Amino acid sequence: MQRLSSPRIVLVDVLRGFTLLGIALIHYSDQYYAGAHPPSHPNFTSHFLGDDIVMGFLGIFVAGKFFMIFSFLFGLSFFLQSDRTNTGWRFSLRFLWRLTTLLVIGLIHHLHYRGDILTIYAMLGVGLLLANKLPDKFLLTVALVLTLDVPAAVQRGIGSLQAPESTIDDQFKTNDAANEEYYRIVKTGTYAELLKANFYELEFKYRYQVESGRIYITMGLFLLGLYAGRKRFFESLDDYRPWIKRILLKRALWLLLGLILLAAAFFGSVQILKLPMPELLQWAVGGLFYDAANLAMASVYVAGIILLFDEDRWRHRLMIFYEVGRMGLTTYLMQTLFGVLIFFGIGAGLLGEVGALASVGFGLTIFILQIYGSRWWLQKYKYGPAEWLWRSTTYLKRQPFQRQASEIL
Repeated sequence: MQRLSSPRIVLVDVLRGFTLLGIALIHYSDQYYAGAHPPSHPNFTSHFLGDDIVMGFLGIFVAGKFFMIFSFLFGLSFFLQSDRTNTGWRFSLRFLWRLTTLLVIGLIHHLHYRGDILTIYAMLGVGLLLANKLPDKFLLTVALVLTLDVPAAVQRGIGSLQAPESTIDDQFKTNDAANEEYYRIVKTGTYAELLKANFYELEFKYRYQVESGRIYITMGLFLLGLYAGRKRFFESLDDYRPWIKRILLKRALWLLLGLILLAAAFFGSVQILKLPMPELLQWAVGGLFYDAANLAMASVYVAGIILLFDEDRWRHRLMIFYEVGRMGLTTYLMQTLFGVLIFFGIGAGLLGEVGALASVGFGLTIFILQIYGSRWWLQKYKYGPAEWLWRSTTYLKRQPFQRQASEIL
């Protein structure tokens, strides 16, 4: 077994691995389609009650939460990199080049899966360099405003005043014929058709990021990760433990319960009293509730992992996420590779043939294989293959790859 790095890095990698499990469940439940279902297949992931139960469970406990943790860890990783080097212009140039190489990897990934997040991370990562000199209090304020998607809520509120009759569908106009054609390509199309179709999805992808507000949330989480790094959160867990229990766990749970009750009371009153409220304004208010609830639940998950990691019995169990988290980029890309081969026409073509329950079963199986595969790989190599490629292109020099005998216990 390879020697472990510092406890700080180990816990961060465990968190990343845990997060990649949630990401796999979401992507596999949607069969790597990542978009509006066509009219001819309005709910192709639901074939019976079990599928609906799975989708309901994922919607409540997984969707939107694990993406938040993953984005937070990206911001934290930026700090860890900058903290190990001088944060002068040399680091900035190298980090910009690192983002450029990530963008290239992301674009190749996007050509196979339009739900790719790497291209978004690569572009928003520039904001971390710009925010790196901000004072802590201002940084935290901006991070929370963005994470709660306040800019998008304000935008929707203004839109509801300017065009009261406007609907959510008006914001995300889709072409039924185009949706049908994309489904056909994914289901039965050729490899060349898939690449071409996903290339033309780039424009809609970026527009959706802005109109949905997800781009603000992602940037906010990057900044929260940067702030946590500055405060040496993972290096000083003994000092932060009372705060973790009181704020991240207990108060976050109470906040979550309060948000659910408040949202139910608000929208219940609107329906019962038949209050005239534009759909975009309802979306703005509901979006704030939803994003705050996701943040609260994500905080609970992070706090839970940190506190359980303190206990020897649970630390041993949670370490199953360590290696798969250490090679997180490889894990993420390989999940897509298997998903495409299972569901797309260039592979087994199971898109729509099975429901969410079976799809999640595929995802869990793939993730379990990744746990054992990454453990075996890191006994022989220093990095995952994608991490090694990214690191080598970042430094424009072939990095050491294979472990020496002295590095293996």
